[in-house]
Amino acid sequence: MKRSRKVTVLTASLVSTAAVAVGVVTAGGASAAPAARAGDALGIDVSNHNGTVDFGSVKKDGRDFAFVLASDGNSFSSPEFSKQYKGAGEAGLIRGAYHFARPGGSAAKQADHFLSVADYSNDGKSLPPVVDMEANPDGAACYGLGAAEMKDWIKGFLARVKEKTERDAIIYTSPGFWKDCTGNSEMFTENPLWVAAWKVDKPEVPGGWKNYTFWQYSDSGSVPGVSGPVDVNRFNGTVTELKALADG
Repeated sequence: MKRSRKVTVLTASLVSTAAVAVGVVTAGGASAAPAARAGDALGIDVSNHNGTVDFGSVKKDGRDFAFVLASDGNSFSSPEFSKQYKGAGEAGLIRGAYHFARPGGSAAKQADHFLSVADYSNDGKSLPPVVDMEANPDGAACYGLGAAEMKDWIKGFLARVKEKTERDAIIYTSPGFWKDCTGNSEMFTENPLWVAAWKVDKPEVPGGWKNYTFWQYSDSGSVPGVSGPVDVNRFNGTVTELKALADG
């Protein structure tokens, strides 16, 4: 789905565009979290497609964090971002903003657009900025870029975020996209990994990362306070460790 994370779990080079569309419908798992370490922090991620969210109810359901879509490409700003981001903070959730990347053109320009919307503050309560690297929902899966070009674009985006925020941005991706579009690059292991892997008990970790930092384990969770299915995630650590990541 455009401007939300729904399309990258399947390996792009192995399926046609039509098959990817089918994967969007069938890839989501149950809302219950897979087995993991006791005490791992749990959270959701939302976009403009989720509309109004009652984050107080999300918090009461035992969720500890929320990621919110801020921007998409060079110019789109989520009309729900300010309300959703503020609501997450007021509910006591640790929060973070993400950008749906459209590789091609100036990576710095996209990063600047993202940061102008997200208005990131190194306040000890905000998770590092996130770049969402997934298959193009509107055309060629890798945006017409070869692996070297894709790596250069990602490098430019991350460098701009680091320059502006002094934080290493989180990279959201799936093993399929990362292999197909970056050649399974190991260049970015200093950046925390948020991996999308649904209907599995343990996610595959691509690209030389030793482990994931966040895991989006389903795109069809049921969480009080959110109307309809929602992306659900776990942090690879406790709430205390999650707060330490926000503290930088």
